[in-house]
Amino acid sequence: MGTAYPRDENYLEIVVPRRIALFVSIQNQQRLQRLSLSPDPIKIELPNGTVKEGKKWNTTPLDIAKEISKSLGSNALIAKVNGVLWDLLRPLESDCKLELFTFDSDEGRDTFWHSSAHILGESLERKYGCKLCIGPCTTRGEGFYYDAFYGDLGLNEDHFKGIEAEAAKAVLEKQPFERIEVSRQQALDMFSDNRFKVKLL
Repeated sequence: MGTAYPRDENYLEIVVPRRIALFVSIQNQQRLQRLSLSPDPIKIELPNGTVKEGKKWNTTPLDIAKEISKSLGSNALIAKVNGVLWDLLRPLESDCKLELFTFDSDEGRDTFWHSSAHILGESLERKYGCKLCIGPCTTRGEGFYYDAFYGDLGLNEDHFKGIEAEAAKAVLEKQPFERIEVSRQQALDMFSDNRFKVKLL
């Protein structure tokens, strides 16, 4: 039954580079904007009361994690800034209270599963040229999923090895997880090829 699904190579060859180009363009604009902001000194308070020095719009939670220890720098997955979840590579914007989380925390596990869902979505696109729908949604500590439209492909356990191979390939490529802020219109432009994403937006 799986062989009846037409894998659209043109879809992958056109849509993915276009999506990446839009992402990079927005990312570069935001980086240039940050460069124009003053890197004033800030104080970063850790849960144990220790205060670290940093620079506004420059220092990231990952920088602080590495400063604390090599192990934490390697294992930290997510941060909280003044109680709000904060990407490790997102620059700090003011004096703040900083918490860092690894996989042994709910916050760390949720982040790991969320990131894993993105890898799953990429693997499904690469392998079957499918249209991603709802995801990634995590259930705390219990894993992840990514819903997708496969046309007439009856996805079953026979397909798992191929999906796992694509996921392993993506991991070996060491693709970075990077954050940008987009307007609704920019998001619509980025996913204009996918009617399911457009409906969600």
